[in-house]
Order: sequence, then structure tokens, then C-alpha cells
Amino acid sequence: MTIVKGQELGEVKRFSLNELFWNAVNAHPEIPAACYRLNGEFKSLSYREFGDQVKALSQGLLSLGIAKGDKISLLAQTRYEWALADFAILTAGGVTVTIYPTLSGKTVQYIVDNSDSRILILENQEQLDKILPLWDKLPKLEHIITMEPTARPLENIYTLAEVAERGRRFEAENPGVYEKVWRSVEPDDLSSLVYTSGTTGQPKGTMLSHWNWGFNVYSVTQIVSFDPGEILLAFLPLAHVYMRLVLFTAFHCNATSYFSLPENLGADLPLIKPHAFVSVPRLFERVYDRLVAQMESGSPLLKKIFYWAVGVARQMGEVQSRWEKPGLGLKLKHRLADKLVFSKIRARLGVEQLKWACSSGSALRRELAFFFNGMGVTIIEGYGMTEVAAPSNLNPVGRFKPGTVGPPLPGTMQKIAEDGEILIKGDNVMLGYYKLPEETAEAFTHDGWLKTGDIGEFDRDGYLIFKERKKHILVLSTGKNVAPLPIEEELKKSRWVEEAVVVGDNRKFTAALIQPSFQALLEFAQEEQIDFNRNLTAFITTDTGEELPVKVDPELVRNEKVLALFRRVVEEANCCFDPFEQVKQFRLLPEALTLEGDELTPTLKVKKKVISQKYNQLIEEMYA
Repeated sequence: MTIVKGQELGEVKRFSLNELFWNAVNAHPEIPAACYRLNGEFKSLSYREFGDQVKALSQGLLSLGIAKGDKISLLAQTRYEWALADFAILTAGGVTVTIYPTLSGKTVQYIVDNSDSRILILENQEQLDKILPLWDKLPKLEHIITMEPTARPLENIYTLAEVAERGRRFEAENPGVYEKVWRSVEPDDLSSLVYTSGTTGQPKGTMLSHWNWGFNVYSVTQIVSFDPGEILLAFLPLAHVYMRLVLFTAFHCNATSYFSLPENLGADLPLIKPHAFVSVPRLFERVYDRLVAQMESGSPLLKKIFYWAVGVARQMGEVQSRWEKPGLGLKLKHRLADKLVFSKIRARLGVEQLKWACSSGSALRRELAFFFNGMGVTIIEGYGMTEVAAPSNLNPVGRFKPGTVGPPLPGTMQKIAEDGEILIKGDNVMLGYYKLPEETAEAFTHDGWLKTGDIGEFDRDGYLIFKERKKHILVLSTGKNVAPLPIEEELKKSRWVEEAVVVGDNRKFTAALIQPSFQALLEFAQEEQIDFNRNLTAFITTDTGEELPVKVDPELVRNEKVLALFRRVVEEANCCFDPFEQVKQFRLLPEALTLEGDELTPTLKVKKKVISQKYNQLIEEMYA
């Protein structure tokens, strides 16, 4: 018998995002709504001021002829103007089409054209240069609006400020029209087209209603919430449902949203001291790696104290994850470790006020979850997808369980199909895919359950354990099924491994492409006096503001000492798996998987098909 998991939400008055926004403005007009950098300093806008700006810009869109249901594409990094434009579009009765700023011009063209967008709001000259050569191929696109001043080689290009000024004139000539328009939007009306990241093909426009978002906002606040004026640090892409849903939640609660970028995070975190933020596991991994690197360069005594404290934190985190109270001995050790180590780390990171941070997008390593939670930095994990407007599961604060993504959100129902696929029902489930009726029908079971495409199971407490993408299950030529994700995660526990892609579909054994941690690899090469061309090393600035190598001399990853090191890494990981699952061959990649190389999606998921094609020669070598 199939067991359905879920919690009752109770009677809830449905609302649109327009109601959410204006209710927030009217509830606490003087609380800061948005804070952003201007000339190096943070400037704040109260809810009243933010509401005035939204109203002016929204009426400017009406003056350009936008009617209810019209599509407007939004192409920019995370910044306060993104939220401003989003609420302006929605309250004008329009539909926001979100586009990642890292996407190529060709993909942007596809989304703007496929969505039937009449207006494109973009960030700056760089994004304008991306789209100008393509404008002739976009017959439905009438206007471009820029957040920053740009060159204007064509007509119908405006700045946000100019459109807002049009809006003020529109209001003088059409009093009362704006309120009538925003109030005409119903909870079940289309609010957004969010295009899937396209790991397997052309992106599909996921249709999300106002209530899809509103339902999730209401459900999430039953688990985590903000008090009015508490601080959300927003730095992930707002084009993704994850960050955008949290921002809607912050507005619903009258929180104050600080807008930052990943490259500014190291400076902004201790300055802002947020109460909450959301991130991807890579950030927490790099923070931990940086702490370890700093300790390794310290005195033997400091190293000894640090690693002792790490052990105490993990022990405390494990106790907390079992929802048990720590014993007296652990309490005393933890109190000392907090005084000597944890309090200093929290102060340095700027997380003294942090109530919770949410990690999603992929699994956070269990030992890191135990460490951060055990040292007083609460990290919870969740699960969701574009088709359910971000989360469907979330670990509650105080009842987190690393290795799971938490129980279903209140009001969301889930069950596991016979083949292990996670199925979902709830008011957060999408309306369908835009102009794709066959794909929409295929996304649901005959009795209306959304097929997630993910494999999972529930533990005895009703917490969901995510196992693998259904389409990523490898079927060996021997007939054995292998889930690559656990193997990849085990390999990535090593300090020497940054990324791993396990292959083996229709082959006789599993193999792996491994991206080394290039910083650690370069240090190893120096210690072992390995000769290679250092001029071929390339660097980037990471999301924590550090300079990290992303490319090395290919000869280095073929060096016998390096290969011997990684053989030991693979052998250690193999101990956790049955013989048919174990990695029998591997190859090291000389450069990092990147967005620019099209190996990662904008949400940093690995595009296995692209990687398999790009490194086909290495794969064939392993099976020769």
C-alpha cells in the first residue's frame, strides 16, 4: 500500500503577490524594506519609499501599453532593482519572465521569443550588447528598459528612472487606474514564467500562478520566519525560484532585505550581520576549507585546539540531529570550545545574529552539517524544484536531520511511486509548461500527481531522503543499477576533490571524471617538487572573494605522483560501496567545470550529458 506523507495546512485565505506586497507596505511603512550599495555605502528604502518606486515604475509600464497577462522578461544580477521591477510587473498585471544573467545571447533570445515578451528589462551595457544584435529576430519585443544608463543606438530604449517618470505623469492623467489594475489580479492568475535550466534540452517555461508562490510563502512561514525588521541577506540569483521565494517571504514578514553579490559576500556578511540567508552547499564547503587552510598555517597548539573543537562541534551536531539533549560532559566541552573557537569564528564570519541559513540545490555533506550546527550556525536543508515554486520540503529549525531534506511543507502531499520516484500534490504545483501541452501532460500521473523525476524515500520520521535524479541512474551492461550521486558525494568528501562525475551507463563497470581541488593540488605539487608549466594556471575570484585556481597544466594531472594520490582517494571512497558500484577507472580534469563552459546550469547543477560529450575521449580511454 502506498503511504502518502504530508501535513494539514488548515483554512487559508488565498492571496495574490500584489496583495502580499501592498499589505506589507501598509503594515509597516517605516521599516527598511531594501538596502543596497550606492557609492560603496549601504542606502536603505523604507517600505513606503519602496512602494512609491514600485507604483511609479508599474504605471510607467502601463503607459507603455502593458495589459494584464503581458510578458516582461527580466535579465539582471541580484540587486534591489530586480525586486523593484518584479513587483512593478506583477502589480501592472503583467507576467515576469526570469532570465539568468549568465546565459548566452542565444538562450536569452530563445526565452524572450518563446515567452512572447513585449518588454525586456535588463541590467547594464553588457546585457544590452548581448541582446541588441538579436533584436531583429525578436518581432514581439517592443521596448528595452535598462537599470543603468547605457548607450542607445536604437529607439525604444529607456532607463528605469525614465519609465518611472512616465508613470508619475500617467498617474496624474489616470488617477485610480493603478489600484484598480493591481487589485484585478486573482490568486490563480499567471504570475511568472520560469524557464527550467535545461540539463537535458531546450528550456521549458514553467507557469507559476500568484497563489503557487503565496501558498509556499504561507507554508514556509509555518517552519521558518522573520520578525519585522530582521535582516535577510540576498545574494543568490533572483532568476531562480529558491531566492525569489525567500524574498517574497521576507516581504510578507516585513523583513529588511540586503542585496549583495557572491563576490562581495566576504565583506558584506560581517557588515550586515544577517538573521537569515539561503545558499548552495559550495559556500559552506569553501568557508570550512578556508578555516582549515588558515589553521594549517598556524602554530601546532592552535591547530590542535581547532581540530579538537571541530570534533566537539560534530559530536554536538550529531546529538542535535537525533533530537537528543547533550550529556554534561559534552556540554562542558562545548562551552569551552565555544569560548576558544566557535564564538571567534561566528564573529569573523558575521553570523552572530543568524537564526537560520538554508542550504539547497544539492546535498550538504553530513560532517559539515554537523560541524556548523554544532558550533551554533544553524543550517537547514530543503528540497524543491521550479515546478513547485521552490520548496516542497524543509528541515525545521531545531529538528534538522542531515542526510534528509525534511518533511513535506504544510499543505503539501507526497508519495513514492513503485519505481522510487517522488510524486507531489499541492497548491504550489505549477499550472503547466508554457505552450507545451504534451510535455505538461507527461509531467503528471493520470491521477494528478506531479512527477519530480527524482528518486527518494521517507525515513521513519517522515523526512524525505533524496537519492538521485531518475534519469541519472546508470544501468551497467551487467544489468546492475548504480546510483552515481552517493559515489560522487563520497569522492567529494576528500579535500583533494572539488567535483566528480560518475559514468558507466551500458558499460561493464563504473568510472569517474574527477575535478581536483586545484589549490590543494598546486600545494601538493610544490611539496613533492613536481615539475609542470605554472604559466598555464588560471585563476578566478570565488563567491567568498578569494582567488582560486580553475585550470592547471594538463601534464600535472597526468603526473604519476598525482595519480597515485588520487588512486588512494578513490580506494577510500570505494570502501563504502558494493563491488559492482565501485569506481574501477578515473581520469583527472585539468580545468574546472563552469557556467561559461556550459558544464553547469545557472543553479550549479552538473550537466552530465554535456560533460560526457566534451570528455568523450577520456571516457573512451577508461573503457578501452
